[in-house]
Amino acid sequence: MNKKINLIALLVLLIGIQSISAQTYTAELGFGKESLAVRELRRNAITANIGWNGLTGVGVTYHNYVAKQMEIEFGVGLASTGIKFGGRFSYLFLDKNFSPFVAAGFMYGMGTGDYEYDLEIDGSYKYSYTVGASPFLQIVGGIEHMSNKGFLFRANLGYAILLTESNYEITKGVPTSDELRAMDIALSSGFVLEFSIGFAFGGK
Repeated sequence: MNKKINLIALLVLLIGIQSISAQTYTAELGFGKESLAVRELRRNAITANIGWNGLTGVGVTYHNYVAKQMEIEFGVGLASTGIKFGGRFSYLFLDKNFSPFVAAGFMYGMGTGDYEYDLEIDGSYKYSYTVGASPFLQIVGGIEHMSNKGFLFRANLGYAILLTESNYEITKGVPTSDELRAMDIALSSGFVLEFSIGFAFGGK
């Protein structure tokens, strides 16, 4: 049974690789005399983003394709660490409409200053905390699809590493070890899950 499952998985993988490789250049320049990769024609994009430990939290990102398989992006948004800024470099493995990619970047949450959050569980007060400045390094892998008409979709998974020892402070109360673990998951290093949808424009 396991051999059959492995064989089916391998077959699906091979079909997927073949489908990706079979993509053609349908984006065209001028009167269709020159076929180009779509990112050579649409070098700029704006996307709305949402995710966990994403580049911006919930926000907006500008993308620039410095080459048909290289991209830089800069964004701003709102996250659990306050107003968040981020920048990232991506390498796309293919120069066709659909491509997997790897990326690395830096994110910075400005924190919430002296504002205290009061945590209550089942209506009972537990403790209060503040969130400080939060610099992160992010490493992800994902997929990107840019249609010839400009629709852009991206999804990625990865890990965000907090570059300071801690980015929050308990100001009142005494949380349990489980509650502190939950705080670390919500505010500190952790996995990345991010989705972006937008539009690509510009060209030669």
